[in-house]
This record gives sequence, C-alpha cells and structure tokens, in this order.
Amino acid sequence: MTTEGNLANPHRRVRVRLVVGLAVSALVVGSVALAAVGAACALNATTARASTSPSITPAPTASALATATEAATPSPTPATQSATQSPTPTPLRAPSVHDHFVAAGTEPTVAADPSRPGVLALASQNVFMSSPTVGCSVPTIRISLDGGATWGAAIYPWAHQCQDMHVVVAWGSNGRLWAGDAVGVGGGNVSMAVTHSDDMGMSWSRLFVQRFTQPWLGCFPTLTVDNWPGSPNFGTVYVAYNWLPNAYGPTVAVMATRDGTNWVHTEVPVEGLEGYQYSWRIGYRVPAAPDGTAFVAFYQSDLRHWSAGDIMNQGFGSNIGRMGFLIARVHFEGDVLTADRPSWATTVDHTQAQWQSGLAIDGSGEPWLAVESEGRVSLGRLDGRWLQFSIPGSYCIKPSLAISGQTIFVGWHAYDGQNQVSTYYTFSYDGGLTFLPPTLVSASTWNRSWETGPNGVGLRENADFRDGVVYYAYGDARSDNAVYVAQIRP
Repeated sequence: MTTEGNLANPHRRVRVRLVVGLAVSALVVGSVALAAVGAACALNATTARASTSPSITPAPTASALATATEAATPSPTPATQSATQSPTPTPLRAPSVHDHFVAAGTEPTVAADPSRPGVLALASQNVFMSSPTVGCSVPTIRISLDGGATWGAAIYPWAHQCQDMHVVVAWGSNGRLWAGDAVGVGGGNVSMAVTHSDDMGMSWSRLFVQRFTQPWLGCFPTLTVDNWPGSPNFGTVYVAYNWLPNAYGPTVAVMATRDGTNWVHTEVPVEGLEGYQYSWRIGYRVPAAPDGTAFVAFYQSDLRHWSAGDIMNQGFGSNIGRMGFLIARVHFEGDVLTADRPSWATTVDHTQAQWQSGLAIDGSGEPWLAVESEGRVSLGRLDGRWLQFSIPGSYCIKPSLAISGQTIFVGWHAYDGQNQVSTYYTFSYDGGLTFLPPTLVSASTWNRSWETGPNGVGLRENADFRDGVVYYAYGDARSDNAVYVAQIRP
C-alpha cells in the first residue's frame, strides 16, 4: 500500500518497538523508561500458494509447490511478485522436525559449530520489567551438545550487568565462540563490544570495545565468521552495527579481525533519496562469502524529517519517501577493509513492513534476502529473481533464511484474525526453483495480545544450516516468554 491516502496514519509500528524488540540501548546504563504505543496490523488475506492445513511431516504434491518467478525488473525490485508453477518440480522429501524449548527469554539468535556436529550456541535477551515502563536486559548464552535437545546453564559473558538487548553469537571453525553486544560507555550511550571463548563459554577474552565510531543510543549489531574452506579470509570475524555520525540518521559501520586482537573498520557508503534529507537504518545482517568477501544487508527509510531524540519514529506516511533493503559487498585485503556502494535489493510497503530480514549466501557466492512486505514473505536475489510465500487468512512476519548448497530454508511467523501466532517453514531442494508448501514447525500457537510483545517484533531470530540440519531459533509465548530451537532435517 503506497498511496498517500493509505499513508495518512502515523507509522505506529515503528514507535512500539521500544519496549523489547528494538529497545533503545540506553538500557545498558541502568533502568530506563520505555515508551509503548499499541498498534494494529491489517490482516492479509492474499492466497499465494501455501498449505491451508499444514502438518509437521508434509507429503505435498507437485501441484502444491510454490516456485520462483524469473523477473527482468531492474533493482530496486518491488517485493510484490507472485509465485508461479514450475514445469519440472523438485523431487519431494518430507522434512523431520523436532522442536525444543531452550529457556525463558526473548529474541534468540543461534549459531552451529562448523567443526563439531550438534554443538550449538544460543543467545537471548532476557528482559526484566521492574514496572510497566521501566526495564533492563541481562543477555545470556547457552550451549547444546546434542543439536538443541538439551541445553546447559546460562552463561553470562558480561557478568550480570544490564546491557543492550541485541546480543549475537557466532562460531569459528577452530571451536572459538564469538559474542557481541553494545555496552555502556558513560553518558547514557553505548558502543559495540566483542569477546570470545575458547573453552565452551567457561572463560572469555578481554572485551574489545570499538573506538572507531562515537557512542550513541543505538547499535543493533550483527556478527559472523568466515568459515568457507578455501576462502582467502578464512577465520575472519565481521561485525556490522549502526551509529549516528550526524543529525541526518544512522549509518552502517563494519569492522573485522583475523586474529581477534587487531581490528579494522570501514563505513558502507550510504545516501538518501533526493528531497528526503534524513534516513533511518537498522536490521543489519552480515554473512561471509566463499571468495573472501562479505555482504551487508540493512533496512533503510528515507524521511523528510527525523529526530535523534525519537529514533524509532519514522513519522506519518507523507514523511516517508521510500522503504526497502539494501545490500553491499565488503572487501578485506591486507589490512584494509572497504565496502562497495550498496544496491537496493527490494522495496517494501510503507506502513506494515517489519525490520527483520534473513540474508544468506549460496554456494556460488550469491546473496539471497528474505523480507516481509504487505503481510507476505518475499525471497529474492540481486539479479531480480523474487518469489513470495503467504498463509491464507494470516499475516506473515519475521523471516529467517539459511542456505546449504542447493537447499534453501525459509522460516517465519504468521498471525491470524484472532491474533494467534503460528511458526512456519519451507524448503527448496533445487536452488530456489521450487519450494515445498509452507508447513507448521509446531502445532502450538500463542496469542499476540500486544504489539510490543517480545516475541512479536525484533531483529534477532535466525537459522543456521550445518551438516545437513537447519537450526531455527525463534521466540514463542505459548507458555510465557520463551525461546525455542527447531531441529529440521530436510
């Protein structure tokens, strides 16, 4: 919906994320008031090819497949193309799904150890509200040795300190576990910080707190390790985060290290839309590619007006020039880190799109991006190949994406007219040409009773694909706020 008439109402979904999903990082310096504004979402009743009665172990027919549309539309590609039928569908398999409770918490992110099958690390945010408007987050990490069936006790890399609400984790191929988050540096501001453990979380390295960019209230980081065999930057750690260089909005910082001690930094060249001097950027993803580069994807909205004192507020529809996701390639050669100018991957609807996205690299080194727009999940590449998934009578949000070879996994949530939330997934076995019908991860549902619910919005959910298994981490409120990991074998 991009007409001015449909954009006359305030962009309220942006405002409500302050409580949990995207809380201002001032939480790190103590309790802080968190504003919450309720917002309703329009029910999307589109009927793209999807299963109307999903099961845990589907036995789909070829006629039920959702498939990709080849498109010649140049970038930016609107995320509005429908799926079409493939004349030669992929032979079908029935994935097996095992859904495991991890712990109470919110906004999980999971990483699988590339050298030890079944070894996982999961970070969660763990928000504690001392009053309806005052809260604090104590991030934790847990480790599983059996593919997520059981989990160890909570690990606190930052002791029990109140930190930012966006902790992330990643494994290196040498068994080193990396963790990143924003930490308080005084004055109510935060800076990106990274630590690592070589003994399964029992001890942690001295915290590296970046000094490349000035501290501010935001950070919202993402972290990855180049674990591609044969990559010239094998073992390199990449971190992307946002910061505020001026009054016109946050930008995209990237830093990297090969040894965990010596870090380098670059900025992704960014620009706004003519006539809209402000831009809001958030929701970064940063996977490595097999050629030694990395890709950074992020959400951007171009605005006529924006205030650093109300960072989540994008204003009325008439204030917004465009919204979408961009992708940039990052190069690390010698001691120099650089980033190409980003390309617009896709636009999204102005009033409903969430900020979470999934970004993954296929075996040929090409990036795939999954986003939500108009209540559907759109999946595509920079070459213009896009397709969509939707659940009849439901609104889809929070996509996660993982790729291994020709196998592509997409997971997401969907809520119906009674605000009951379900969690779905689909697979492609042929590099995105055909997909299985969307299928339930679990028969359990939960009520999305308030827009700021910690399992209803956010940036951290993800999936990791290792040794033929997808590990999908997601929030679920079937029994209070909790995090789950689904082990899915395609």
